[in-house]
Amino acid sequence: MKKKYSLALQLTVILLAFVVSVMGLVYFVQTTFLDDFYKANKIKSLRSTGENVALLVGEDDFDELIEHLSMSNEVCVRVVSNDPDLSYTGACTLRGIDNATVNAIASEVDETAEKEKLFDNFRYQRHFMDKPEDVYIFAKLLTYDEKTVMVMVSSGITPLNTTISTIKSQYLLILAIILLMTLLLAFFISRYIISPIKQINSESKNLSKGEYDPSLVKTGSMEFEELNKTLEEANEDILKAERAKKELLGNVSHDLRTPLTMIVGYGEMIRDLPEENTEENINVIIDEAKRLSTLVDDLIDISKIDAIKLELHKEKVLISDLLTSVYRQYEKFCETQGIELLMDCKADRTVEVDVKRIKQVLYNFINNSLNYNDKEKQKIILGSEELEDAVRIYVYDNGEGIDQQDLNNVWDRYYKVDKEHRRHHIGSGIGLSLAKELIQAHGMECGVESLKGEYSKFYFDIKKA
Repeated sequence: MKKKYSLALQLTVILLAFVVSVMGLVYFVQTTFLDDFYKANKIKSLRSTGENVALLVGEDDFDELIEHLSMSNEVCVRVVSNDPDLSYTGACTLRGIDNATVNAIASEVDETAEKEKLFDNFRYQRHFMDKPEDVYIFAKLLTYDEKTVMVMVSSGITPLNTTISTIKSQYLLILAIILLMTLLLAFFISRYIISPIKQINSESKNLSKGEYDPSLVKTGSMEFEELNKTLEEANEDILKAERAKKELLGNVSHDLRTPLTMIVGYGEMIRDLPEENTEENINVIIDEAKRLSTLVDDLIDISKIDAIKLELHKEKVLISDLLTSVYRQYEKFCETQGIELLMDCKADRTVEVDVKRIKQVLYNFINNSLNYNDKEKQKIILGSEELEDAVRIYVYDNGEGIDQQDLNNVWDRYYKVDKEHRRHHIGSGIGLSLAKELIQAHGMECGVESLKGEYSKFYFDIKKA
C-alpha cells in the first residue's frame, strides 16, 4: 500500500522544490547567458546611437548634440568628412585611430549595400591605455549636401567574468535566505490553513451522528468559516432528516395499521357471522384495501422521483377537458357528503403534460381540501385562470386555512401543521409532497395562498409557449 504523507509535509516539499527549481534556472541563465545578453544589448545600443548621430549631421550645435549623445550612451563617436563643419572628433578612443584605418573601414563599408557595418573584435590602442583592447565599431556612410560623411560609434565590451564570479558567490547566500523564508511560509500555511482542515476533518466524523460542533473549529479565513457553516447546516439537516424519518415511519405505520385492522376485523366478522356478509361490509373492506393501495402507490412514486426513475408521458390536452375529468371523479362523492364542488375554467388552452400525473396532483389537492375542512357549508373550487406569462390551475377551499409561518413547510413530506397525526379521510397523507415533486418534474412551479380560518388555495403554473 502506498504510504501517505501529511499535507503540511507535501506542501513544504513542493515549495522547496519550486524554490530550488526557480533559483537553479536563474543561476543557469545568469552564469551562462549573461555575457551574451550584455554583448547583444551593447551592439543594439551601438547601432541605435550610430543611427541617431547620422540624423544629427548638419544640425546646429552639432558638436554639443553628439557629445551629449556620446556621454548618455557611454560610447565614443567620430564623424569623418572633407568638410570640417561636418566632422567631429571626440575625446575618447576613436580619436586615436589613424587615417589609414579610417580609410580601410570606409572602404569596407562602401562595399556593402546598406552602407553600414558592425566591426567586432577590432583591436586598437586607446589613447589613455598602454595595451590594445577588443572593441566594437559601428560605421555608417551617408551623403549630406553632396558630401560623403562617415559616422563611427565605438564601445568596448568588458568581459563579465568577475561579475559572473560575484553572482556565483552570492547565489548560495541568496538561496539559503530564500529556503529559510520558504520554511517559514510552510509553517504559516501549516498553522493557518492545514490546522483548520484537520479540525474540520476531526469534527466532520461526527456528522453521521448529528453531533458536529462548529464551535470547536478555529477558522482563520472566510473560506474555512463558510465551510464550517456549511457542515453545521448539513449537521442540522441530518438531525432534521433523522427526526423526519422516524416521524414518517410512525405516520405510515399508523396509516397502514388502521386499514389493515379494518380489513382483518370486517373479514373475521363476515367469516364468523354469515349474516354480516353484506354489501356494506364488503365495501368497507374494498375501500380500506384501496386506501392501502393508494398509500403504497404514493410511496413508490416518491421513491421513483428520489431515484430519478420517474418517467413522464406527455401529451397534448385541453385544460377544460383535464379539469372536467377530475371534477367528475369527485362529483358524486362530494354530493353525498354535502360538499359544494364547483369548476371555474376561466383559462382554456392546449397544454402538453403527463395527464395521469397532473390528475394525481389535482387529486391530492382536492383530498387535502376534503381532509382539512370541517365547516358546515364546505366549498371546493377546481379552476384555471390567466396570468401574464402562464396559466394557473388551482384548487380553492373555504376550510380552516394555514398559518403564514407554515406556508413554506406544507410541501415537506416530513412536515405536519398540527403536529398530531390524524388519519386522513382520503389519500395517503403524503399527497402534497408527492404533488410538488410531480409538478417540479414537469419543470413547473407550485404555490399556496391561505388565510387562517378563511381559505386555502393550492396551485401550479403552466408557462405559456
